[in-house]
Parts: sequence; C-alpha cells; structure tokens
Amino acid sequence: MRFTRSEAEAILPTVRPLIEDIRRRKVSYDRRPSAPLARELEALVGEVAALGVQVKDLDAGLIDFPSIRRGEDILLCWKLGDGDRISWWHDLESGFRGRRLIED
Repeated sequence: MRFTRSEAEAILPTVRPLIEDIRRRKVSYDRRPSAPLARELEALVGEVAALGVQVKDLDAGLIDFPSIRRGEDILLCWKLGDGDRISWWHDLESGFRGRRLIED
C-alpha cells in the first residue's frame, strides 16, 4: 500500500492514538518486562501495520507511510509531536536521519 500525503494525514487521527498507546505500553514494558505486555505491544504494532503504516521506533512514536515521489519509492515520515501534518519524507535507505522537509 502507498499513501499520498493527504491520505496519510487523513489516517493520522486513527493512527495517533495507537502510537500513543504503544509508547505508553513500551515505557511500562521497559520498567517491568512481561510476556503479556509484550503481546499487547505486538498486537498494537500489528494493528498499525494492518493499516499499511510502518512502525519504526516505539520509544519515539516514529512511523512511516510508504509513498512515491517523482516516480521513486519514499517514506513519508511522522512522529509523535509533529502535529496534524506530515512535513517530512526520506528515501528508503537514509531513514530518519536523512529526512527532508516536504516543500508545499
């Protein structure tokens, strides 16, 4: 599945609460690891993945939306705190460190 920027932004209200829940549970897991909590985390990540969104960093709440830019596969990049818009993208190899601002 590939997203346009507007499609990715439209699904953010569904994805954001899941990512917030993942981050809260990850903090709890880091304090006191348990198999049930690990299964809950795994299920939440699976729920996000079923929407076509890639969870990249549980601690930061970082996710990517597969997309295309100028005929090339890219990832639209968003993390908790970025607001309601997706403002960043990166190519498949560079990851978060290589993210670039989307020029409107």
